[in-house]
Amino acid sequence: MTSTREPRNVFVIAPTKLHFEELKTVRGVGERFHLIPLLDFADVVHVEELRIGRVVDKARAQLDAFGGRVDAIIAHWDFPTTLLAPMLSRERGCRAPSVDSVVQCGHKYWSRVAQRRALGDETPRFALVDPFDPDAARNTELPYPFWLKPVKAFSSQLGFRIESRVDFERALEEIRAEIPRIAEPFDQLVEEAGVSARFRDIGGRYCIAEEYLGGLEIAHEGRVFRGEIGFHATMDMIREDEVFTRFEWPSSQPARIHRRMEAMTSAVLREVGYDDGCFNAEFFWDPETDALRLIEINPRISQSHAPLAMMVDGQTVHEVAIDVALGIAPRFEPGAGEKALAAKLLHRVRRDGVVRRVPTEEEVAALERRFDAFIEVEVEEGERLSELVDQDSYSYILACVYLGADSREELLARYAELLDAMPLEVEHREAA
Repeated sequence: MTSTREPRNVFVIAPTKLHFEELKTVRGVGERFHLIPLLDFADVVHVEELRIGRVVDKARAQLDAFGGRVDAIIAHWDFPTTLLAPMLSRERGCRAPSVDSVVQCGHKYWSRVAQRRALGDETPRFALVDPFDPDAARNTELPYPFWLKPVKAFSSQLGFRIESRVDFERALEEIRAEIPRIAEPFDQLVEEAGVSARFRDIGGRYCIAEEYLGGLEIAHEGRVFRGEIGFHATMDMIREDEVFTRFEWPSSQPARIHRRMEAMTSAVLREVGYDDGCFNAEFFWDPETDALRLIEINPRISQSHAPLAMMVDGQTVHEVAIDVALGIAPRFEPGAGEKALAAKLLHRVRRDGVVRRVPTEEEVAALERRFDAFIEVEVEEGERLSELVDQDSYSYILACVYLGADSREELLARYAELLDAMPLEVEHREAA
């Protein structure tokens, strides 16, 4: 039996530089475990053409060449890493959720089916849509308005609010042109991972129409460890005109709503058999009717939440993911940080244009020191916004800013000041 005193080897799929620096702040790095990158960011995130066969071969080759034990494999990005991690973990004898449970969480149609079994009438109305069916718009009986989305997508890509038959037809036309980019690698990886046949019947080329929900969007984050479900964080997901503008940590909504969220999430996780992994779950809560509806469960912890947890809780959520993967009961102490509130703020624009100026690394570093912030510039000089990969259907992200504060008023004031000081310029042009 391997001694627990010997450092374990934890592989992290596709870490960014900031991501890996955050991971180094986890207690026990170098003593309890070593961190090893697996695959590059450019292999699996925001890739124009995702070649699953090449990615899987590269990952397996890296693990084979390592020469030491593989004790854990963790991932914080959406598809394909959410499915790569449990597949590779199973091959190496590491602790991880089953691939069937991961697909039932991440595939929007199978997730709704599981929710309906677990939650009954609390599940939003939904319908499966084949975008390549010429009669799809006529045969879908869900009343307007509703959302139309691929069953497997991310960052709200190819998600459309449908108000009329005309909207529906236009959205289907765009989806038919764009959906193969994600659908083909998704279907390939589902096959490669050995997902049960019953979950392969509805592949990545399908869409789901979902009842339009309103209210406040809230999410919580947790883990399942040896069958025990735990929650360690909440946040408010702020939308303005249908797009996310910031994520505030922790949520300011009533504790009773958080408890209802926990009960509903737990019921669905048990229904799909999800175990030995982390998750975040998103909800809509309508304060006027008190209706609470589950949007989705993501079978991962998001790397973008780590700076927020550090500011408010004094430790990174990466520690939870690492502990669970190593078979160690996770530890987390909410509220132990220096700030009362933290946020990830998304600097967006709605009009197309060309990026004419972005801050240099030195200018970013100076802004980070001045505002005690983390800044990730998402664009490069010369890029046309409409040609960026993995944007939502309504806007373009120029930069992400992570800030902590003692109040929302202070946070928003500092954010506005930071944007004024950031040398990031886009030349907008009117449509011809």
